[in-house]
Amino acid sequence: MNIIYSETASELVEQFYFPQFAVNVSDWEWDFTDKERGLLRDVWPILEELFDLFSPYKEKIASYCLLSGAGSILHACLLDMLKKGLAPKTVEAVYAYCLELSEDQVRQLLIDMLNTEAEPMNKASFWECLEMSSKKPEDKWHFSRFYRHPLESMKELVELSRELILLYQPYLEKGRAERQAYAKTFLSEGFLEGLFSRFNVAFDENETIYLHIVSPWIIRLSISSDISQNEGQTRWSLVASSRIDQLIESRREIDSDSFANTLKILSDATRYNVFVALTKPHAKSKDIAKDLAITGAAVSFHTQKLINAQLLVVNRDDKDIKYNPNKALLKEVIAKLETDFALGD
Repeated sequence: MNIIYSETASELVEQFYFPQFAVNVSDWEWDFTDKERGLLRDVWPILEELFDLFSPYKEKIASYCLLSGAGSILHACLLDMLKKGLAPKTVEAVYAYCLELSEDQVRQLLIDMLNTEAEPMNKASFWECLEMSSKKPEDKWHFSRFYRHPLESMKELVELSRELILLYQPYLEKGRAERQAYAKTFLSEGFLEGLFSRFNVAFDENETIYLHIVSPWIIRLSISSDISQNEGQTRWSLVASSRIDQLIESRREIDSDSFANTLKILSDATRYNVFVALTKPHAKSKDIAKDLAITGAAVSFHTQKLINAQLLVVNRDDKDIKYNPNKALLKEVIAKLETDFALGD
C-alpha cells in the first residue's frame, strides 16, 4: 500500500473536528475502561476545557456544522478539494473554496455526507436520502434548512468556523509535538498492518491511504473511501488520533477491566439485538430500526458503540454482509466465564 501523510492536511482535518466538542458527553459513542482512562489521564482535563469552551456555541454549531460518519461538512469540503487534486495549506483556503461553490455543488456535498452512512443511497434524491438516514429529527431539520438555503448557510458556516477555530488554536499547538512523534511511529514498517490486523482488515498493494494524525483528545480511528476510486485503485482517507493503538491494544486481551466493559456493552438488550441483526446478510439500519421499534439514530448509536468496543468489525470479503462479530473476542469472554465458574466440569 502507499501511505501519504501531510502534517498540514492533518492540522486542517483536526481543526474541522471542533463541532464534536459541542455535543453532550452522554451522546459520546465511547465507553472507556479504567485502563483506557489511565492511558488518557492527561487528556480528560483538556476535554473538559474544550467542552466548556464550545458549550456557549452549541446551538449555532448544531445549526450549521453538520456532521456525518466521516466528519463535518467542512471535512466534506476538504475531501472534495482533495478529489480535484487541490492541496489547501490553510483553513482560509478551504473557506475560499466553500464560498465559491454553487448551490448545486453545496447540495451535492450534503447528499455525499448522507451517503457515508451504513447503506449507500447513491441513486436517491436528497430528500429520500435524508428520510432514509439514521439522523435524529433535529439533525434532519438542520440538514433540510442547509439544503434549502445552501449559499446563505455556507456563508454562516464559514463565519462561525472562523470564530471558533481561533479558539482552538492553543490546543492545536499543545498537541503538535505528540502528533509529530506519533506520525513517525505510524509510518514505521508494519505498524499500520499490525493495527488493522486486529480488525481482520488488510489493504491491497495498489491501495493508497491518505493518513491524517490528530491530537489524542479527538479520540478517533476512522477510515473512509470518500476521496476517489480511479482505474480500480481505491484511495482511502484514514484519521487516527495519537495513542489510538494503545486504546485498541488495551482491549486485545481480556482482563477483569475489559471483560467487565464488554459485558456492560452487551448487557443492553436493544444493543444486543442490534448486534445480532447487523451480522446478518443484507442487514439495513432502517429495517433493524423498524423490527426493534427504535429510531435509525439509535441503530447508528449502538452500532458505533459496538465498533468502538471491537465487538463488531467491517466485513470486506462479502458484499452482502457489512459487519462480522469479533469471534475471537467473544470466545475469550466465553472462555473466561467457563474458567471462572468451572462450567466445563
